Amino acid sequence: MSFCDDRRGRVPFALIGVLVLLGASVYATGVADRSAPSVERPAGAAMDDVSRDTRPALRAAVRTAARESALEPVTAPADTPAGRAVNESAPFADALRLRIAAEAREALSGITRRRNGVTATAGLPAIDGATESFRRAKRGVDVRPTDGGASMVVTLRNVTIRAHNDGRVVAERRQNVSLTVATPTLALHRRTERYERRLNRGAIAGPGLARGLTGRLTAITMARAYGRYGGAPIQNVLGNRHVALSTNAALLAQQRAAFGRADPDGERAVGVATVRVGVLDVLGGRHGAAADWTKTLLDPGAVGTDTDPAAESGFDPRPPDAPPITAEPVAAADEAFLASEQPDTAGSYRVRARLRTEVLNRSSEPRTPARLENWTLLTERTSERTRVTVVAHPSTRTGATVETVRKVTTRHTIERRWYRNGTFRTTTDEWDETVHVAVHVGAMYAPDDTALDRRTEPLFERGGALDGPNLVGARRRAAEALVEANGGIDAIAETVARAGGNGRSLEHSRTVTGARPDGLDAWITADLRGLRQRVANVSVSVPRRAVAVGEANAPALLAERLRVRRTALLDAPESYDGVADRARVAARAAFLDRVLASLEDRAANTRGRNVDYREELPGRVTGSLSELIALGREGADDVPPVGTHQRGQSGDDGLSMTPDGSPAYLTLEPVDHERVPSVPAGESAHPLTARTTNWVAMPYGDVADGLVDTLFGGGDRQVSLGTAAATLIAANRTAPAGTQTNGSAVLAGTREELVVAVRRSTLDAERAACDAALEGTAIERDRCRAAVVDTRSRWSTLGHRAQAMANGSYAAAFADSLAAGGVDAATADEAAVRVRVRLRELDAERETSVPAATTNRTASATQRLAERLVRQQASALTENASRRAMRRLTGASRLPAGVPVAPPPYPWIATANAWSVTVRGEYGRFAVRAAGTGPDGSGGVVRYVRDGSTVRFDADGDGEAEVLGRNERVSFDASTTVVAVVPSGPPGVGDVDGNRDEQSPGWPCPGVEHGDACEDGNQPE
Repeated sequence: MSFCDDRRGRVPFALIGVLVLLGASVYATGVADRSAPSVERPAGAAMDDVSRDTRPALRAAVRTAARESALEPVTAPADTPAGRAVNESAPFADALRLRIAAEAREALSGITRRRNGVTATAGLPAIDGATESFRRAKRGVDVRPTDGGASMVVTLRNVTIRAHNDGRVVAERRQNVSLTVATPTLALHRRTERYERRLNRGAIAGPGLARGLTGRLTAITMARAYGRYGGAPIQNVLGNRHVALSTNAALLAQQRAAFGRADPDGERAVGVATVRVGVLDVLGGRHGAAADWTKTLLDPGAVGTDTDPAAESGFDPRPPDAPPITAEPVAAADEAFLASEQPDTAGSYRVRARLRTEVLNRSSEPRTPARLENWTLLTERTSERTRVTVVAHPSTRTGATVETVRKVTTRHTIERRWYRNGTFRTTTDEWDETVHVAVHVGAMYAPDDTALDRRTEPLFERGGALDGPNLVGARRRAAEALVEANGGIDAIAETVARAGGNGRSLEHSRTVTGARPDGLDAWITADLRGLRQRVANVSVSVPRRAVAVGEANAPALLAERLRVRRTALLDAPESYDGVADRARVAARAAFLDRVLASLEDRAANTRGRNVDYREELPGRVTGSLSELIALGREGADDVPPVGTHQRGQSGDDGLSMTPDGSPAYLTLEPVDHERVPSVPAGESAHPLTARTTNWVAMPYGDVADGLVDTLFGGGDRQVSLGTAAATLIAANRTAPAGTQTNGSAVLAGTREELVVAVRRSTLDAERAACDAALEGTAIERDRCRAAVVDTRSRWSTLGHRAQAMANGSYAAAFADSLAAGGVDAATADEAAVRVRVRLRELDAERETSVPAATTNRTASATQRLAERLVRQQASALTENASRRAMRRLTGASRLPAGVPVAPPPYPWIATANAWSVTVRGEYGRFAVRAAGTGPDGSGGVVRYVRDGSTVRFDADGDGEAEVLGRNERVSFDASTTVVAVVPSGPPGVGDVDGNRDEQSPGWPCPGVEHGDACEDGNQPE
């Protein structure tokens, strides 16, 4: 191998070149370093120093910004350059971010570090006061809660650290700084927003103030409604004082739900108010000045919980046990009984005879041909002679009254006249046709009634119930009548023979009615009398919710119950004891059918009324009335009661927060700066405003026309006798005859007018009652009139007698008077039914109505006198005086109110009423405090405050504070409807104090008087 070809141990020339270039570069760098000193190292060190100082400075800035944001939270952005940078959907968070940006910029501006002549600084982008500049600053900050809200993670973008040397930037770093800062600011705002949402959430929408208010007011309304119904001196079933107490208690419940505990001062104030309102409700009047009462509630520190047990339990009433609402078919039973007073028993005494015939055989002699050769037939005349003879005698088979065989022989004759070649000839053709016809006439028992089809025994023989004829001989009479109707047995056989066996022209059945025993109608009527009582005692429970929302249909429920019990009420035996027993059961069945038909007719009318009622409800009810009633029955709140949330207890995120409202108890009375420091000096404010409207209260028009007309303003200026009577009774109790006071003198005049009108109606009713009692009975008119006079003495006053006529109890007293006058019990009972039915008809036809104007004037005078009695009662010096006032106040509370369900002519099963309630409130200052960290890192308390102030701060560092937005006060607007239903009868349920639409001072605008405008509080009239 040559040297040129041998490549072993050779180094590439390119590699040698690379090594030469690399050595030259290293040498050149060393020479340059020795010629000029470097700033890179001191710049980096200075920037590192600044970076280390940046985090604690930013942490302190964030704490300061968070604390100031909590003290002045922005809830509504302003229309300013800074305010327009705040998003309306998240004003608090955006304002917090802007504050952090401004505080961070200020904090970073003071950080400077030097190293070997190099100065390092930190900063954020400048804010020039324009909206877009504020937006950039806001976008440079992110915040989010962590640790369950106890801290928040803050990220600041574009934190710039620069190194300067001789006035020029020699190095720069941009970085995002994330910090976790221990401050509950975001959680405080979130919880307060939750609280405010619960305060303004509808009752149907979910848990909140309206739902808690619904439960508490329902319990109060039901308890006071039942108390008034039972005789307690209650004129105002639901008033604003109950609304105020319930609202404040519900506010505390919502605080516990939102913050984990309630305002301690508010809890003590609610405890005091619970006791005080309870005293007012028991005594019926207001004791002490409103100013003193308000001062007590606004100074809870002066209230000792040791003396106020209610402060520990709060105010969380539950609906009382409700007396049942029942309905009975009394009216339908009465009317059915009168329709059955002359029972139709003919159908039970029917016997039907039936005819059956059969051609046993038919034979005929040969006939002569009808032709003559070469003769022409001119005429042909036919004649027949029939002879009927008996072949077989009647059998003794059961049920067959006639059974025989007849031989029907018919001689047929045909005479023909012929002609041929001028010669006439007559021929006669005769032959016999014989038919054997069997004739059967059977008579059987064929009842046509409503009794169950069961065996009747004995039958066709004397005996059975009442030992009557029991259809003896009825079969024979029925058969004879059928045979006679067809012309006799021979005629039947002849007709069948001629018709070829079908006998269609014959009458095949005939019905007769058997003889009925004496006393049958009276016996059946007596039996129906007992059945009427049993039917009248059948009852059904009507759900109160259904009554209130227009879904109750008592007639339909009663009809269903009677169908279920029909077999038991009919009480038919396994076999009937003769025909009379079957007639009795048939009358019972017909009676039950009449009752059911009447109830079904009333059920159809009730359904129509319910439709009208429900169509009127939407404009009067906030939400579904049915759901509101269900919520009211379930209870007040969805949160634990007072006592389960102790001081310092945390909420659902582990934070312990304490709300502090100013005032702690929102009063209906106005407050000033001296009582509530959050109210501006020289101004007054209404912390709470309320409006409570009773749907149907006295004075009111007639309710006899129907549920809808009364409830929604119909009627024709007449009231029923029952309404007028109840008003007269209340007036008499309030101002007994002979008393002389300023108010009683006025009442005496109006009452006398009402007495005249009621007496006129009662006299008309008495005459009509006597006429009804005489109809169909043997009662003499003189005896009836004497019973009317005797019945009057059973009631001490005209009002009570008129009330008895209205509710039907007059009829029983009238029957007792008849019996005392010698009328037998059965006749007296029938007379009572007739009177009861007639009084209902008079009420339905308005024959006994009383002018509404007369009634209402008396009711109004009674109300005014009752108000004066309340004031007298409060200052009564003696026990006897207080008792007299209480008796008179009780009289005023018996004024009628509410809507009878259903009105005449249908039975009155219940009285219903409703109240629409709207509350509007505003805290002058609402604060929430929680443990936090101070600006210096030490422990402290963070306060979140909502007081309605304008929020300003220097966001761009120019020394002037920009308006960022407004700090809105915590306010609310809640509405609900509560319903009370009591059993039938006076005084019903409703407010009778003359103040149907109760509006608190300042309604409808809570807060500082003459402050921001608010909308009118629209509510059903």
